Amino acid sequence: MKKQVKVSCPMDCTDLCRFIATVENNRIIQLEGDPYHPVTKGFVCKKGKNLVQRMEHPDRIRHPLIKKNGQFIPASYDQVFDRIADTLLSIKQQFGTAAILNYTSDGYGGVKNRIQTIFFNCFGGVTQPEGSLCWGAGIAAQQYDFGSPKGHFPDDVLTADTVLVWGRNPKYTSIHLYTLLKQAQKRGSCIRVIDPVKTATAKAFDDHIRIKPSTDGALALAMANVIIENDLHDRDFIEKYVLGFSRFKAYAAGFTLDRAEAITGISAATIQDLAVRYARAKTAAIYIGFGMQRYHNGGNTVRCIDALGAITGNIGKKGCGVNYAAKSLSPFLYDVEKKSEVYATRKRVFTVGKLGDFLEEVHDPPIKAIFVSGGNPLTQSPDLEKTVKQFSRVEFKVVFDHFMTDTARQADIVIPAAFVFEQTDFFATSMYSPVLNVSQKAVEPPEGMLSEFEFYLALAQKIGLKNLGFKTSEAYLKKSVRPLMDKLDMNFDQLSDACVRIETDAIAWQDKVFATRSGKIELYSEKALEDGLSPLPTFMEPYGGTHRFPLRLLTCHTIDSMHSQGFVFNDELPVVYVNPKTAERFAVQADAYVVVISGTAKLKTRLCVDDDIGDNIAFIYQGFWHKSGAVNYLTTSVISDMGKQAAYYDSFCTIKKIKFE
Repeated sequence: MKKQVKVSCPMDCTDLCRFIATVENNRIIQLEGDPYHPVTKGFVCKKGKNLVQRMEHPDRIRHPLIKKNGQFIPASYDQVFDRIADTLLSIKQQFGTAAILNYTSDGYGGVKNRIQTIFFNCFGGVTQPEGSLCWGAGIAAQQYDFGSPKGHFPDDVLTADTVLVWGRNPKYTSIHLYTLLKQAQKRGSCIRVIDPVKTATAKAFDDHIRIKPSTDGALALAMANVIIENDLHDRDFIEKYVLGFSRFKAYAAGFTLDRAEAITGISAATIQDLAVRYARAKTAAIYIGFGMQRYHNGGNTVRCIDALGAITGNIGKKGCGVNYAAKSLSPFLYDVEKKSEVYATRKRVFTVGKLGDFLEEVHDPPIKAIFVSGGNPLTQSPDLEKTVKQFSRVEFKVVFDHFMTDTARQADIVIPAAFVFEQTDFFATSMYSPVLNVSQKAVEPPEGMLSEFEFYLALAQKIGLKNLGFKTSEAYLKKSVRPLMDKLDMNFDQLSDACVRIETDAIAWQDKVFATRSGKIELYSEKALEDGLSPLPTFMEPYGGTHRFPLRLLTCHTIDSMHSQGFVFNDELPVVYVNPKTAERFAVQADAYVVVISGTAKLKTRLCVDDDIGDNIAFIYQGFWHKSGAVNYLTTSVISDMGKQAAYYDSFCTIKKIKFE
């Protein structure tokens, strides 16, 4: 008999779609978007549609594998449990639990994703990453400014007269935002895109403003100066809700139109027009992308942009806001993990963007074992040359995944990961969609296979770990959502197949009570000062290339893959995009094979000459595996000014023509 179940997309995506899966004989025969979902409304992107194909693919890992003599051979779960248990207990006795590294990411975004960290917290605390490969600088910035990064409910953009899409390409990375922006355009909204690259989004709207990379802070400060000089700032809003305006005004005054033009490459007239139009709009919204803050100055850049919303009063009103993230639900979902930290007495942390450096330098104790789930760090980490080398030297490595990724190939034990269709879970994102998706189990997993959650429950039992605080999947899920249920005055049984959100968060900061110390928007932040940062939003000069490596390398997201996941079946060489001026400078032609060279590695690619790319930029989509040429062999492990964010876009390279072998 056929049945229909509602399943969340599991990927680390801004939009967090939900599907209706039609199931017959334990197979999904149809996958459609849920038309009743309040954000995604029945539309599913290509990445989501491919999930069933991935689950059923013959190359999927379906049973545990143990490496012997350099080759993986099938193993039973009993064999795996015995070896892992013996290794963990031995390391704990000889070196202490900090000699174990727990690496988790959001390749699977369900609440159950946290089980590995909970297990290792309860084991005594281990070494684990802090900071971000994705968005940490911007998160830190909005915490200083507002107390928390909150966004408006997606449909609110339809009430904006003016929208600045700043360093964001939603046509590739947030298709439902892109759809809403097109609707807003039809209603008469002015959509302006600020980006170093004329992206697919930039081509679709009114105006593309090309900016030099890493100079967005100077643009925002110059706009603020224009707004203040022309008395277009909201004095009443500033008086009531903004702290530090006078100091900010004095600093922004140094960013004249001529100075900003020289820094950003944008004409003074365009900056003037952009500032005046934004300030005079009845409702004006800004949508910031994550690429914007992947520079050493990324956090301060976001703070400068936040200031525009603050001085114009475009905060806490419909059709407004500086929308970067949407941390509405997450404070209410991870209580179980937080409570487990009481047992993590030997916890040690390192900056995630410096995994290779950490493994090279760590001692007392050294890392003796690594456990990886939900991520592919040997493709996604910066400075892969060092990271792969140091990772491979660790004596014992366990990786959970669906396919034999570059990280899994380095493991001693590979454990099959469950697909979203094979278990019940709850999903929420803090990026754009403020909706909790209840995701129902649709099909049974391959015979004998355990999900990661079941695996760690069994492993805890094997080693006698009794402090997890739950014994079943259902008990864990109930505990995980209890704070949210209390907030919404709901019972667990009411969730069923619901889509849940906090209605009062639809307009960020509508009550004008900010989560900062002062309760106001803090243009001058004592907390930032205490953390060793400028208390004011500050423009930090961009890093530049050298004579040897003059081109800035931008490694953005492709439309077809969530990070490296979609490249499992892709064997093609990466393509490097440069504009005609750059191609002429390096004497390379379209469709030629070239080598892209950085200070750490070189990469064979095919060249595409494209007017959409700015000057002195080499653009390569990220996510390619080693078999094709992993882009992060070219990147360096620079860290941002705040939030411990990997500053991928402060990597530089050169290009040389080669004869393809």
